Amino acid sequence: MGVLGLLLLAFSKWRFRMLGLATIKDIPTDGFNALAEQLIASGWKKTGEYIGFDAWIDYRRIKLRKDGIKLNLEWDNWTEGSVEGPRSIIEAIAQDTGYSVSYQWRWSEYDDN
Repeated sequence: MGVLGLLLLAFSKWRFRMLGLATIKDIPTDGFNALAEQLIASGWKKTGEYIGFDAWIDYRRIKLRKDGIKLNLEWDNWTEGSVEGPRSIIEAIAQDTGYSVSYQWRWSEYDDN
């Protein structure tokens, strides 16, 4: 990775921390589907969904919004699911579901490879 790539990566990690975001990673596929349905049933509105040719084969993304708050749910067939958003919301979801919270961007563990 070149210098520009490293700078962009450092900026994205800094931005994640400064915005007070958190992530739940490694959600099994069935749990990811159940979580998405649960959030929508509890009043989160779907504002976007990835519909590319590989949707649900290799990748899925759902964007949700409620009271001006945004959540980003992502799934791929290698790392399975994640949900990212404001710390307080992600911590509440983790408490309800028993999943662990990470205070890093979903892909940050792969940045050094």
